[in-house]
Amino acid sequence: MSNFQRTADWLTACGKDQSPENLSLQIGCDIEEGVEFLACLVADTSAAQFLLNKIVYDLQTLGFMFKRGEAKASIPVELREHALDALCDREVAGNGVAHFARFNKPEADLAVLASNDAKLVDGKPVILPGGKIGKPAGWTAPNLKGFV
Repeated sequence: MSNFQRTADWLTACGKDQSPENLSLQIGCDIEEGVEFLACLVADTSAAQFLLNKIVYDLQTLGFMFKRGEAKASIPVELREHALDALCDREVAGNGVAHFARFNKPEADLAVLASNDAKLVDGKPVILPGGKIGKPAGWTAPNLKGFV
């Protein structure tokens, strides 16, 4: 089963329908994950590092706004094809980064998906205020050390 299908099935199990509100929330989550990656980078000049730090702060703020419902994001009909292309290209580019960094991303993907599955308790999610899927007591993040 593809990572996409596992994620879609997991979101469905968590009671997330394909609503505009959930789309906006998921866009916020996607931005948050991108920010986590950017925060791991170190630039080789102070000017580039300054911009990187600013982008991290700004995107983190924007992602929080979407996740908390303080602002809504949507994809206009005329931009849906371009948005899909960008999502696919980001996945390919991210896999390329993982390749060049010599990460074992296929196994890391499986560990992350299994960790998400562990967020379901008796098949039901913990939902936080604002609709984000939370972590049940005793949940631990996946250990990815063996994949780097």
